[in-house]
Amino acid sequence: MFSCKSKYSRYILVVTLVSFFLVLGGCKNLFGKKDIETDEKPAKQTVKQEKKAVQKAEKKSAEKPEKPEKKPAKKSKKEDANQTEIEADKQPEKTPVKAEAPKAEVPAEAFPDDGYIRLVINESKGCFSLYYLADPQTMRYEPLFNPNDSSASFMSVIVDGEVYKLGSSSQFKSRIEREKKDMALIFESSFLKVTQLFSPVRTTSSQMANGVKITISVKNTGTERSFVGVKMLLDTDLGERRGGTPIFTNTQLVKSELLIDGHSSERYWISRGKKISLMGSIVNPVRTYGKSPDYVHIANWKRLRDASWMLPYSKGRSFNNLPYSVGDSAVCYFFGPQMIDRNRIVTYTVFLTTEDTAWYNRAEQPIVIDNLTAAIVSDTTSKPAATPAPQTRTQTKREELIINIPAIEAQAQREAAITGENADAIVLLKLQEILNQFVEGKIFLKENDLLEIDRTIEKYRIRN
Repeated sequence: MFSCKSKYSRYILVVTLVSFFLVLGGCKNLFGKKDIETDEKPAKQTVKQEKKAVQKAEKKSAEKPEKPEKKPAKKSKKEDANQTEIEADKQPEKTPVKAEAPKAEVPAEAFPDDGYIRLVINESKGCFSLYYLADPQTMRYEPLFNPNDSSASFMSVIVDGEVYKLGSSSQFKSRIEREKKDMALIFESSFLKVTQLFSPVRTTSSQMANGVKITISVKNTGTERSFVGVKMLLDTDLGERRGGTPIFTNTQLVKSELLIDGHSSERYWISRGKKISLMGSIVNPVRTYGKSPDYVHIANWKRLRDASWMLPYSKGRSFNNLPYSVGDSAVCYFFGPQMIDRNRIVTYTVFLTTEDTAWYNRAEQPIVIDNLTAAIVSDTTSKPAATPAPQTRTQTKREELIINIPAIEAQAQREAAITGENADAIVLLKLQEILNQFVEGKIFLKENDLLEIDRTIEKYRIRN
């Protein structure tokens, strides 16, 4: 291929060829090394990048909460109903949890294990019901008075001429308290606290408790003395359901309206049904610290309910009040009104049991107290003199009297209910009598009392 004419030229040629091959081999090694380095470097970089990406992702997941799953697309009502039925079939049945009823709507029960009687108190309505165990085998209880509407029987109070129906008046808040076997329904305002305490009672003819003793306590929590009375209405119906005489007393059959004086010979009343009867006390059958009622009015329930306080007595009137109420009798207790000093308590008592006439007949008749002087309250009592002396104007100052107009008006209402006379006329006569005694020097009146009497007389004259 080449022509080498001299030795020297051949030597140069050999050296040149060797150099050429050496250079060519070095280039191959160089390019091969580069290729390796080029192939390995991206691999190393990829691993590092993956590690960094993983660390970065872990850091982000720790810092940020997972995104909520997307809500499924809305289904049609039919598909939703089918899905609900399928899920309900798959899921096990759960025991239903009863929702707790409001406190005001839950009646409280007492005495269920103490005998034949069951007391149910409705705190929100401020009323109670009584039931008797008529059939012990089936545990069937029968109501002793109107079961259809427990609020048909209620209590009211009159405070200085203002009437408040307990259980519905916004002035009084009601609550229930328990004390051993007894239960109390309490009505409280800023000026008065009325407690109705129920205690189980067993009469002579019964082996277990067959009634309750109701102790009504009235406390004056106001800043001044007040003239306070209590009224308790019971919607009796056993006699009417039987279809006979609605009510009996120990001396008569009550077929029409009757007003009973608490100091009369009447001891009790009975609402007699076919199998059970309800008895109520007029005179307390046992010795107790509570006072008996001043009056017990038996009349049509609606007329007694609608009367602001004491219903004017209509002797012999039927138990009808057409067209709303027919043959509907009721018994209404009246206590007072009487003066209650600040922070003082007055207590009244009523017994309600099943029939046991022998137990009620043993009651002692109360001492008759003259109520005609209740309207005038003496602040001081004069000591008796050693020797009689003529009464002078100076001596009568020790018998200083306080005139209570609401007391006079309430007393006039009671007298008018009994006699049928005009209550306003009775008030005027009483005030005139007080003025006459003052003029004659028999009593001493303050100037404020004289002004109050004058304003009251003028008010009643304008009214009439």
